[in-house]
Amino acid sequence: MENLNQKKFAIAVGLASVVIYLGCFLIMAILGKDSLVKLSNLLFHGMDFSNIIRMSIPIGETALGVIVSFVFWGAIGYIIAFIYNRLK
Repeated sequence: MENLNQKKFAIAVGLASVVIYLGCFLIMAILGKDSLVKLSNLLFHGMDFSNIIRMSIPIGETALGVIVSFVFWGAIGYIIAFIYNRLK
């Protein structure tokens, strides 16, 4: 087995998180609140999202969320690759 390139793996994980984040944003925009609450309740059984879902999210907050998601999950990806390379 070869070593993982930690920087490339971190970028890949960060970009994957951005795709997921934007996918969630798109689902919110398409479904509307009632359908979104039903979907969320199905995915997280035992929880009721009807009182905590906020539909009006400013574009600046979304952009900040994309950046934070990329940085956070990119760091997680870097740590995973680092540990993987050390355990070999």
